[in-house]
Amino acid sequence: MSISVGWLLSDYNAHWIAWAGTTLVTLHLALVGADAIAVAITWVVGVVWAGAIAYSWPETLRGSGIAVWAGSLALSWILGLALVLTLAFARRAMAQVDTNHVQAFLVLATITGLGLEFGRVMNSSFLPGSGY
Repeated sequence: MSISVGWLLSDYNAHWIAWAGTTLVTLHLALVGADAIAVAITWVVGVVWAGAIAYSWPETLRGSGIAVWAGSLALSWILGLALVLTLAFARRAMAQVDTNHVQAFLVLATITGLGLEFGRVMNSSFLPGSGY
């Protein structure tokens, strides 16, 4: 999930505030778990609304039309919610494996951070027409 979210943020040329906020929200989710779902969902909705208001077009959808753009925003919202729920309930699953609080946080934060970064690199390196 985090790879997809990293790719979408990169493809939409998200502002550094969106990247920083997403990172902070995922760290908070990794630390707190399911109790942070409301904050994380609020962040996801805010980022998707900001994309809709700014009318930002992802690089891979240029010239595709409004229907495809709206579908990509819906997909962004769904993927964001999937990341939130996966990360929130992974914390609960890790508690059942008998990991302590710090270990669970470090594992979840590392996996999510690497996934976001890999998604960004994947978008900028491997897709035709993408890149810096």
